[in-house]
Amino acid sequence: MRRSTTLMLLGAALLLPSASAAYSGPKVTISYLHGFTGPDRPVMEGLIKQFNSTHPNIEVKAQAQPWGTTWQQLPSLVASGRSPDVVVINEDQITGFVARGAVSPLTPAELKSAGIDQSRFYGPLFKTADYKGKSYGVPISSVAYVMFYNKDLMKKAGLDPNKPPRTREEFLKAAQACTVDKNGKKAGQDGFDAKNLDTWGVSLYNNWVGSRLAYAAILQNGGSLVDKDENAAFNSPQAASAVQFLVDLVSKYNVARPNSTEEAELAAFSQGKVCMFPSGQWYNDRFEQQKMNYGVAFLPQIGGTKQDAAWGGSSHLTLPKQRAGYDANKRAAALEFINWMTQPAQNLTWTSTGSLPTQAAVASNKKLADQKISGIFSKLSSIYAVSGFPWSGQVLSPFDNAWENAYLGKKPVQQALNDGVSEANKQIGQARKSLQ
Repeated sequence: MRRSTTLMLLGAALLLPSASAAYSGPKVTISYLHGFTGPDRPVMEGLIKQFNSTHPNIEVKAQAQPWGTTWQQLPSLVASGRSPDVVVINEDQITGFVARGAVSPLTPAELKSAGIDQSRFYGPLFKTADYKGKSYGVPISSVAYVMFYNKDLMKKAGLDPNKPPRTREEFLKAAQACTVDKNGKKAGQDGFDAKNLDTWGVSLYNNWVGSRLAYAAILQNGGSLVDKDENAAFNSPQAASAVQFLVDLVSKYNVARPNSTEEAELAAFSQGKVCMFPSGQWYNDRFEQQKMNYGVAFLPQIGGTKQDAAWGGSSHLTLPKQRAGYDANKRAAALEFINWMTQPAQNLTWTSTGSLPTQAAVASNKKLADQKISGIFSKLSSIYAVSGFPWSGQVLSPFDNAWENAYLGKKPVQQALNDGVSEANKQIGQARKSLQ
């Protein structure tokens, strides 16, 4: 985000209500480990400085390091009794650490005592850090899959650029209208030449980001990646139907390229050669800087009508398991830090890094109303992270591979999903042994 916007939000944060200090114990120092090492690091450091200046009996000492380093170090730190007091853990890692006993639960009494009100956060976002009925983290940061769209191409195709598609039918109609060959014929019209195109309707591509569109479509149709027993289940009829529609965009409707990459589709959208570009919301700043005439919408219900759904990523403030005799004052101070850091005022400041609001009170702030990304704010309660089972890697890698095989036409959709589930469950079987 531009520096002027960042400063505006930092100032606006002062206008939002923030919880007063609740910790009244003796002076303590708590260690804080996080992975915000990019342009978001100065914002985090500014928040920590603000917390320390307003909490004379708590000193937070922070360490920033790459996420992967933390995932490698945390188990041994816990085992040796040298855990940081607070650690930020991402959605695809947290359940695995919980299942291995590296993170301690946040009891309802603790949350209440610290003033942490679960209801102020978007439900699925907070539940990302839940496991087997217990809470293990409080969301501090959020990203999501969105649909960027070129307003000029939509207008040229005879569509209303201020009304992006919401249903599968509207989406397909828009994609066909925006897919135009060199002779001006549109997809579905007589004489349309799918091998000689000027513009494409929608981007599909072959990597983990591309597969998250398939994940969202499956959720929209009432499917899931895993079943109630935490076994892979992304080959259900609901899943196959949702993924088949995406594959049909290539093989049947000719509105998406048959073999593309995220980089190629990103370039095509930037050059005005593709109308709808579903991807991570983190590209918003890039398109702003390019001064494109674009919009940002929540994903249409392309998979099915069971529910609105989009993939989301998140980061959560957690309390790692500590050695016996750990100072209760430090835990109370850590909870105070978590509560303060996730208050609306601080979350508004954090959105200057490109993160989405974690709670409705921030999403409705008028300071964010003129941002293009606000086009998805009304649906932030329908963003779902891949979490809730301790073997996300064992599920996601085969799922990504299944999407690759289906999208590239290497296998029929059902076979691709069946093979992916078979491989995932083999890996889950091995992973289960490590938890016994």
